[in-house]
Amino acid sequence: MKSTSAPIDPATIREADKVKLIALYGRVCPSDVLANDDPRRDCIAAEMLDIGLADSPDSALQVIAWWDPLVENLKPIVASVRRSFRNLKLEGQYGACA
Repeated sequence: MKSTSAPIDPATIREADKVKLIALYGRVCPSDVLANDDPRRDCIAAEMLDIGLADSPDSALQVIAWWDPLVENLKPIVASVRRSFRNLKLEGQYGACA
């Protein structure tokens, strides 16, 4: 399970899109509340974007595989992000759309 696309640089994500991606993270990981000054915000927004843009569920799993050595624990998160990502109205053009 190796992803073939490069991760999105958090600096290239529009601020309005980061807000939407962080809100998505909050829905799929409600026990991890991110404060506005949390230094992880940009990287988490990029991870949510990478999961949504991944070519396959396996590629999407690789984005956050470092979160938990037991990848099976991450499958529900990836499935939820990918399902919800389809409905996000992002302002920027990312990945294959760029």
